[in-house]
Amino acid sequence: MKTVLSLISILLMSFSSQEAHYPTPKTKHLLFYIQRTHNANTIVYDANFDENGILDTENPVKAYWIRFAEKGQKMPLRSYERWMAYGIKAKKEEKSPYDYRLYLSASSKVKLWLKQTGPYQAEVITIIDGKPAKLERMFATLDESGWIPKVKYGEFFGYDLATGKKAYQKVFPKDIK
Repeated sequence: MKTVLSLISILLMSFSSQEAHYPTPKTKHLLFYIQRTHNANTIVYDANFDENGILDTENPVKAYWIRFAEKGQKMPLRSYERWMAYGIKAKKEEKSPYDYRLYLSASSKVKLWLKQTGPYQAEVITIIDGKPAKLERMFATLDESGWIPKVKYGEFFGYDLATGKKAYQKVFPKDIK
């Protein structure tokens, strides 16, 4: 259970004091990304559109690594990373202002929604500091003293939907509900 909570927390976090040292991914259809204290390698989540600019109904989000700590190359997630931590699944929303409910592999408790905002445009909405916000990034601060890294805390960064102002929340594993 502790491992699951640690993995959940990794996914829920966003950016820390190392922010200035980590590159920002630049992709055409970027939704959000996750970085960790371990190294600058980044998990990227891009919107996946069909040839008409509509979200792909079978796979609306693509997740993969950008290995900034190596040569900056893109790499697919390993199967255990998709299954335990960084994978993402989408369920079509029928009666909702959003198109899809997103589920991170580490925790279905993390509330994420995907909304198409125009042709070839989409955003992920979450709750940051109790308010709906457009998610920009997450960062996990890890304790790597043991065999398996554990999340000390995570951070969410985005923009408040009502005001457009920057939104931020620090989250501890015990707070994820």
